[in-house]
Formats: sequence, C-alpha cells, structure tokens
Amino acid sequence: MRFLTHGDISNKSILLIHGMANTSDLYDPLLPYLKDYYVIVCELDGHSEKEPGTFVSVRDAAQKIEKYVRDNLDGRLFGLLGFSLGGTIATELISRGNIEIERTILDAAFVIRMGIMTYPFKLLFQVTIWLIEHDVHIPDAVVESIMGKGNAGIVDTLYKGVTIKSIGNAALSTYKYDIRDELRNYKNRVVFWRGENEPYPEKSARLLKKYLPQMRVRVFKGMGHGQMLHEHTKTYAKRLLAFLEEER
Repeated sequence: MRFLTHGDISNKSILLIHGMANTSDLYDPLLPYLKDYYVIVCELDGHSEKEPGTFVSVRDAAQKIEKYVRDNLDGRLFGLLGFSLGGTIATELISRGNIEIERTILDAAFVIRMGIMTYPFKLLFQVTIWLIEHDVHIPDAVVESIMGKGNAGIVDTLYKGVTIKSIGNAALSTYKYDIRDELRNYKNRVVFWRGENEPYPEKSARLLKKYLPQMRVRVFKGMGHGQMLHEHTKTYAKRLLAFLEEER
C-alpha cells in the first residue's frame, strides 16, 4: 500500500481512498482544490503501477491505514473520504474507532451483502477487467446497466494493471461485508453521497442510517457511480469543501 502526500503537514489532514480497479490518479483532478489541506491519497494493494502487491481484504486495508495514521499523524485525521470500495474501507475505519476521524464522506460506499449474487458479481467484475486489459470494447449499455445511465465514461477511470486476484478479493470482501455494531459509537459528522442512477449505494445509505442517525445523505441528480467526481470535479470539490468547512 502506498500513501501519497500533498501540501503542508501543518494543515488539517484529509485522507482519500479510491475505489476498486482505480489508482490514486482518480483524485489527481481534485488536488488543486484542496491546497489548504494536507492531503494523503491511499493507493490500495494490487492497484498501483509503482508498487506490486495484492489486495487482501477490507479489514487488512483498514489495519494498514490505521498504522500509517498512528505513525505519521498521531492517530488523527480531520477528514476521511472513501469512494465505492474505499467507502467500505472508510466505514470499517470509523467502526473500529482506532484512529480519530472528525469528518467522514462515504461516496457510494458499498455495505450491502450480495448473498447468492456474490460470486456472479465477482466473476462479472473479473471478466470486465480482463476485457479492458485486452482492449476489448464493452458496450455502453452493459456498463450503464451496472454503473448508471449515462456513465459509460467511468471505464476510462479504471486501471488496466489491477490483478484479477485483487479484484476477486476486493469483490468478495465487499459483497460479504458485515457492518460492525461498533459503528454506532461514531458520533462525528458523516455524509453519504451517491448518484441518482445507482441502486446499490441507495440501499447502503438506508442501512447505514440505522447505525449513524446523524448521517446526512446527498443525491447527485442524474449521476451514476463516481460520475460526479470524474465528470464534474469542480462541483464535487465545492461540495467537499463545504462539508469540510462547516461550522461546528
């Protein structure tokens, strides 16, 4: 796992965790808007062009992030933003309570157990990544059926070098994820973001609300999975900064 840092360490810190089959590059367009913060971008195992490795599980990733934050930031973060798989890892982090996190953004976090569809969805994502790696065109209609109407462009954000094993481990760990009851102990500010055209994060938000009654939900009209971030970065950054800079 790599941690890429940007800015002055004396500023308030915000840690960003990307989604499955992304790299830290996902957040590069966001960095110019976060110059007043110390930004740490976590690049997950198996998702890096620079460092070999295999993604093991949501829990393993959370433990490695906790160690980094304890060793480098005195165990404290001002902000935490996780997208998709990163949102699941962020949920695990605030559940565990081993580091202090003042504000959390769960962007399309996936915390719904898939049951009998776990292995079919795992295989689907593995096949999709294999096709992308081999430059096989995936019809827009197929992408949009999973990622939301009008969101075929999300394919361009995916990392061709992610290992099939990492995708399999990430999928199983996410689709079998059990929310810890300790999540109820997190009392700080938290918001859940999702696109209007993505069904599973909507279910995740409803479930998380039972554990986090203070959690606010924001729906991006007409957007699919991750679409606001990769197509409307300026608006995404504006909403992120508004949340980070809210008065207590």
